Amino acid sequence: MAETKKQMHKGKLAILWCGIVVLVGVIVFALFSAFGALRFWQAEKTPQGQTDLAFEAAALPFVHKADLVNSLPFLASAAIDIDGDGRDELFLGGGDEQADEIFTFRNNRFEKLPLTFTKDAVDATHGAATMDIDNDGDTDLFTARESGIWFHENTDGQFGSVNLGLSLADNTVPLSIGFGDINKDGLADMYIAGYIKIALVEGETIFADNYGGFSYLFLNEGEGNWRDISKEAGVFRQHNTFLGVFADLDNDLDSDLVIAQDTGRVEMYSNNGDMTFSPIENPSDYSYPMGVAVGDYDNDGLVDLYFSNVGYTLPPAILRGDLKKNDVFNPAYMLFHNDGALKFTDTAVAMNAAKYGFGWGTVMADMNLDGREDLLAAQNYARFPANNLLQHYPGKILQNYGDKFQPVEKVAGAENRLFGISPIVSDFNGDGWPDLVWANLDGASLAYMNKGGDRNWIKVRLPNTARSLNARVTVVASNGLTQTKQLLTSQGLGSDQGRDLIFGLGDAESVISVTVAFQNGVTRSFDAPKNGSLISASAE
Repeated sequence: MAETKKQMHKGKLAILWCGIVVLVGVIVFALFSAFGALRFWQAEKTPQGQTDLAFEAAALPFVHKADLVNSLPFLASAAIDIDGDGRDELFLGGGDEQADEIFTFRNNRFEKLPLTFTKDAVDATHGAATMDIDNDGDTDLFTARESGIWFHENTDGQFGSVNLGLSLADNTVPLSIGFGDINKDGLADMYIAGYIKIALVEGETIFADNYGGFSYLFLNEGEGNWRDISKEAGVFRQHNTFLGVFADLDNDLDSDLVIAQDTGRVEMYSNNGDMTFSPIENPSDYSYPMGVAVGDYDNDGLVDLYFSNVGYTLPPAILRGDLKKNDVFNPAYMLFHNDGALKFTDTAVAMNAAKYGFGWGTVMADMNLDGREDLLAAQNYARFPANNLLQHYPGKILQNYGDKFQPVEKVAGAENRLFGISPIVSDFNGDGWPDLVWANLDGASLAYMNKGGDRNWIKVRLPNTARSLNARVTVVASNGLTQTKQLLTSQGLGSDQGRDLIFGLGDAESVISVTVAFQNGVTRSFDAPKNGSLISASAE
């Protein structure tokens, strides 16, 4: 009898252990299945396209050091010609307790220059923009730091630094700076995008109004004086904002305003000509618009807009935050085609530019000089929990094939799987072909030099002054291709791109004409410039 009970006990233990093993197996299977499902959700869906675009890596000795607990996850970057030799240097902002640095490209690598920028002991640099603000012939630098907006005056290639002391709300950190001459007085005015201080962040999926930092429009009154006109101009807003870009959206020779807001919608404003702005309807829904790229992707003479988003990194249910059930949420990138008369249509899905990974800064640039603007987008998010389990995207170079965009960054040799904040595009080596730097948070920035090809091109260089802002440059080639570009600041995110406008001629053998229309009504025309030439024009 006792032996029978012992056997029954052993049988129960065996069943129990068997049940535990099965349960553990089910849990492990569920975890792996969930992980597999997540990885499948995140996986790249669009194959690489065919391209003749090719890059070669170049050394860039800069490793950003971010405090991801006590500081917002951003860094400044800019192409800036500090010595006026026609070739851009590269500015990269440091994190907390890290200096800002400038590099020049020589000896087939980026080399650090011995320039210093005054900076507090703990003060991350989040945004940068360049402008010859004092019209003395050299390019100055502005930075958005946790301590405020700083002006770095360029004097013969050396920089002095001063905090402008602009009055910003106590809860606000400036992230980026956008320049536009809103009243055409020849002085560059400034839009400051503000985000809530890290210590006051209540969550990263809050869409409700009246939460977040404040953004500002400052009128440049000359002699270093800036006046806050945000409310009277009609653009005052409390909402976490990444950046604002001035662009002439309707070809009426003034500076309109495009704003990318976190947990919100795209906001666009038309310049009324009297230092006030009126809202422009646009096709955005609730989303996470972060980067802003501006360019004419279909060569119809009107600038279009490209916005990054959270993409398919995480399921939308996780990202909807405090949105109501009936609120329409869009995690996809947005490509606003300019239909004219300030009307826009989102063509991202139709053009294969919608479904990509977690995005940040975006830029339009003709990387292979075929006469069509390509799209670039920095990707990945440094502050995701369990980041090692998530898919890290290579940063996108979306080549424009005319009827669609397709990624080519892998086959072109310019991958970036680090935490990208913005692409920086400029002809750093002066060969006429646009090069690429990925400005990366909490890690090494990566530089890729364009290996070029046999396509022809011309460059148009305008003074980096307020008079040139949003000037419209039109190039007509011998094959009938007509391209239009504008001189802009602040494309990307917390960044500034090279100011030279490079026009790829595709299969055209020559250029028939170049026309530059400035906001003050001055027009400059050039007939039959030579291929590979540099055209300089001024509104003065």
